[in-house]
Amino acid sequence: MYIFTKIDILKVIFAPLLASFLFVFAVFGFFLPESKSNLMDQKKETIAVLTQTAWNILTYYEKKAQSGEISENMARALAAEQIRDLRYGADGKDYFWITDMQPNMIMHPYRPELEGQNLSNYADPNGKHLFAEFVREVATDGEGYVPYLWQWKDDRDHIAPKLSYVRLFKPWSWITGTGVYVDDVHHEITRISKKLIYTSLAILITILFLSAFIIQQGLGETRKRRAAELELQKYHDNLEDLVKKRTDELQNALTEVKLLSGLLPICASCKKIRDDKGYWNQIESYIQQHSEAEFSHSICPDCIKTLYPKFSSHSSDEEKNA
Repeated sequence: MYIFTKIDILKVIFAPLLASFLFVFAVFGFFLPESKSNLMDQKKETIAVLTQTAWNILTYYEKKAQSGEISENMARALAAEQIRDLRYGADGKDYFWITDMQPNMIMHPYRPELEGQNLSNYADPNGKHLFAEFVREVATDGEGYVPYLWQWKDDRDHIAPKLSYVRLFKPWSWITGTGVYVDDVHHEITRISKKLIYTSLAILITILFLSAFIIQQGLGETRKRRAAELELQKYHDNLEDLVKKRTDELQNALTEVKLLSGLLPICASCKKIRDDKGYWNQIESYIQQHSEAEFSHSICPDCIKTLYPKFSSHSSDEEKNA
């Protein structure tokens, strides 16, 4: 008899569950970290490309000054004001700023009070002298990335991690740059993570549902098989009882036949039969006890002649006259 055990249930759900766990492990162990790195690389590439826009504006006005169309001071002022108005991003609040190599603040759209000030000793909440770091970065390679803490766009009360790209404009020794907030990347990764979590849960629930369905089907088939086995066992038991009963009946019949077919002591005169206990029984009584035969009594012609001679003679005369 087969029973649907816990081991069988585990066999049904082990493979899909293992595949689900491997999927989740791959997603959160490899895919998400890789996605975070790729997303950050994309953000860095984006701000580098956007900074090229501001750099092109500086180049345009520098050429106008070189050609004598406008003075260099006018060119610098016009370029700074045009860059001041540049915005990008989903909410249109991401911006550009300009410092020089001293470093003095040339232009900042959200911190105009810093313009004209020397920021060599200006530090973020962690004590990092970010503007001095900008100067060191561009002095080496002409461009680079610098992480630091800064206000969230135009909100001075909200300080957040930021990664900025800075690039040197050599003709004027200006540094122009823009940045990406690391929290934006974290929010994007969180959004992707939630989607993956919901997807993984949906897959896991689907697998559990299908496994439960398969198990339910298996249990149903097991119950049917069990019922069939019980019915077969019952039929087998009944058949054995029937065969035993018929065998016993046949054995009894054979025993009776053997009794009747054996050597029977019978009286030569009265024809009584002696049984195995030593009693003499009328022949008809003995046969009735040891077989299914029944008797009806009559008198044969020979016995009539012996027992009733007169009746026998009268019968013979009637036969002759007839």
